[in-house]
Amino acid sequence: MRAKIKNFLTVLLGTIVVAIALDAFLAPADIAPGGISGLAIVINHLADIPLGFLILVLNIPIFIWGLRHFSHKFLLYSLLGMFLLSLFTDLLAGIPRITEDVLLSAIYGGLLLGIGVGLVFSSGCTTGGTDIAAQILKKKFPAISVGRFVLIIDAFIITLAGIIFGKWEVILYSAIAIYISTFIIDIIVEGGDAAKAVYIISDLQETISDCISKQLGRGTTLLHGSSFYTNSKKGILLCVVRKHQISSLKNIIKEVDENAFVIFTDARQVLGNGFDNH
Repeated sequence: MRAKIKNFLTVLLGTIVVAIALDAFLAPADIAPGGISGLAIVINHLADIPLGFLILVLNIPIFIWGLRHFSHKFLLYSLLGMFLLSLFTDLLAGIPRITEDVLLSAIYGGLLLGIGVGLVFSSGCTTGGTDIAAQILKKKFPAISVGRFVLIIDAFIITLAGIIFGKWEVILYSAIAIYISTFIIDIIVEGGDAAKAVYIISDLQETISDCISKQLGRGTTLLHGSSFYTNSKKGILLCVVRKHQISSLKNIIKEVDENAFVIFTDARQVLGNGFDNH
């Protein structure tokens, strides 16, 4: 029950933040941030229909379409997110426009949109719309990714907005808002614990591992591999460090074995000792 209450409050907060992004930044600046909300902003420009009501109406056929493809629990949670977003978008419609600068509206609108949607997603909900449509299309056309379908739908919507508003700059500003919101959503949903996974190939693995443990407080894992070029067995040290430790790690490796072969790669989310535990 405690977890359900926490999730509900998170969805509540997330939909309020999204509503503020739409009412105070994006809609007044004629910026369509893709998805159903972007399409609702376009229609709202043509007909003076409340934005939240449009979001609700436009989502209905998508939810009906999704009845055969998703569990009732998923759709129920998504309906909750969609209803709350529609409600708060109309309730907060009277809040004043924060800035007249279109670029600032795109930046801060995209930022708030990403925070709000990220909070909703992190609770296992969605706000409906193109996310559901993209997942259904993915099942019908498995060769195309969900992200690609979302990109296609968003590109269509922001192009339509540019045509309807008669300003091609709308497409550029909308693209900025979409990029920022997507970036923020990824951080919230996938984890913002900045880290690097490091693969170290060296003949002095034990010494390097010992120095990493003593100086950085990080553990290492030995992976076994082989070289096709020399036809010899090779040990590979795997270590995960925070970004601020990368410089120290490079110095350790260079001091022990300046000929070591090192690969750094992004670790989007790390769970375990020394990192997130949930």
